[in-house]
Amino acid sequence: MRRHESNFVAPLREPRRVEIVEVERELPAPPSPVLLPHAGYEDRARGFTLATMPLAVVVGLVVALVAIVGWQVPIASLVTLLLALAGFALVWLAAYVVHLLVSPDGSLFFHVLLTHGYLRREQRERHERLKRMIEDERE
Repeated sequence: MRRHESNFVAPLREPRRVEIVEVERELPAPPSPVLLPHAGYEDRARGFTLATMPLAVVVGLVVALVAIVGWQVPIASLVTLLLALAGFALVWLAAYVVHLLVSPDGSLFFHVLLTHGYLRREQRERHERLKRMIEDERE
C-alpha cells in the first residue's frame, strides 16, 4: 500500500452540481436611427426651428405684455426687452431639450444607456450567485 492512499479522506457529501443559466442570445435591437427615409441633421434642424420659433416668439411677446400691463414697466425699457428675451430663451431651451431627448440620436443614447444598465444588473446578479456558490462550498 502506498503512503498517499492510506491518508485519503473521502468527502462528506456529493460535490455540488453547477447549473448553467440560459441567457438571452441577443440584446434588443436599438431603435431605427432615422425616422424619415431621407431626413438628415439639417432637415431636423430646420424642422425644429419651424416648430419652436413661433412658440418662443409668442411667449416672449406675452411675457413682455404681462410686464407692461401687470407691472407697469415702460414699453421701451431694458427690463421689457430682457423679460421678452428671457421668455423666448426659456421656451426655446425647454423645446431644445425635449427635441434632443425624443430625436433619433436621443432615443439611441437612451437605448445604449439602458442596455448598459441591464448588463450591469445581470453581471451583479451573476457575481452574487457565484459568491453564494463559493460560500456554500466552504461550509
